[in-house]
Amino acid sequence: MRVGWLLSLAAGTVALLGAQAADQTVAVKPPVVRTLEFKNFHGVSVTEIVGRLNDRDIQLVERPYNPRYVETAQGIVEEFLKEKGQPETHVKPTVTSIPPHSVRVTFTAD
Repeated sequence: MRVGWLLSLAAGTVALLGAQAADQTVAVKPPVVRTLEFKNFHGVSVTEIVGRLNDRDIQLVERPYNPRYVETAQGIVEEFLKEKGQPETHVKPTVTSIPPHSVRVTFTAD
């Protein structure tokens, strides 16, 4: 009787372990931002833009890509352009894959 109980318990454990393995999620690391580019910015330098981002503790390069940080950076750059007399300028971020596991973030002023 005891042997049957142990076998049943062992069988239940194996089934449980198998169910857990099937339900597991795999964490995937986000790609790393390798390059940050600014296009069509007139009247302000890239150094000024990067300085403003650094002042706001937004550092994108060599960090895991996070769409929220890119969106925040977009807002900060648009705000900076308004301060510089360009209130109608909109900034569009574009993310391009760089194999094997990196991205380039390009901000383009319209």
